[in-house]
Amino acid sequence: MKKFFTMAMVAVMGLSLLSCNQKGGSATSNVSAAMKDSVSTAFGDFAGSIFNFQSAQDSTLNKEAFLRGMNAVLNSDTAKSYQAGMQVAMQMMQEIDRMQKEGIGFDKAKFMQHFKKAFMADSAVSEMALQQMQTEYTGLMSRAASEAKKNDPEAIKHKKAGEAFVNKKAAEPGYIKTKSGIVYKVIAPGAGENFKDGDAIMTKYKGTHIDGKVFDESKDAVPFKTNGVIPGFAEVLKLMKPGSKVEVIIPGDQAYGDEGQRNPMTGEYTIYPNETLVFELETVGLQKPEDAKKPQTPTR
Repeated sequence: MKKFFTMAMVAVMGLSLLSCNQKGGSATSNVSAAMKDSVSTAFGDFAGSIFNFQSAQDSTLNKEAFLRGMNAVLNSDTAKSYQAGMQVAMQMMQEIDRMQKEGIGFDKAKFMQHFKKAFMADSAVSEMALQQMQTEYTGLMSRAASEAKKNDPEAIKHKKAGEAFVNKKAAEPGYIKTKSGIVYKVIAPGAGENFKDGDAIMTKYKGTHIDGKVFDESKDAVPFKTNGVIPGFAEVLKLMKPGSKVEVIIPGDQAYGDEGQRNPMTGEYTIYPNETLVFELETVGLQKPEDAKKPQTPTR
């Protein structure tokens, strides 16, 4: 839909710019009735054909509703004010659509009831009051977004599946469960002192979903710092020594939580909200000067 309007409006605005470059600004007609009709007809044919051409590529466009919207603006007695209201509503709809996509929901009738009351009030509120209202609204939106994410069916599904997987692994021989809820098994103990906060630890890793599918892995050891990774990853690193190798199961609340992780290009989830992750970790040792050029992976 966005592409449809963008391309069509670019073409229509191109025609409008021709008249904008001409002198004059009178709202009355200075041409003959025949010329006025010819221009109106040609513009209607041209603009209508452009939007029709573009609508053929967008099956979501309702042409009857589109025409009702155009007629409502073009034939309004108070055109400027009406158009301003339409423009504001269209901008608000982008925010409302975003809320609905995030699972927050929206009651348009209640919104309009309170909008009208505030808009038609006899006196305007102070600037300080507006700032306070903005602060309250921002805080409310943050809490609503958090609640929506926590109650998202996808997040609940992955949380339950993860809990079952963690409990199953914790009951198997050799696995240890920590207070935070992570479960790990030592494959090779390593030697020396445990790593600590601030250490840059050269690590080989493989990350999988609980179904065993790999979502990330390193071919060579890369440096990790405990203050730059997810909580469960940081906790297990500090349980390890140089030469250690472990398998660790990290519950969603110690991984990416309600947010999950998305592909920045496509927006699709690479790690779902509250998803439990499994890692095989092998620590080589502390980072050496020659290792400093190896970038830490941004996905952990």
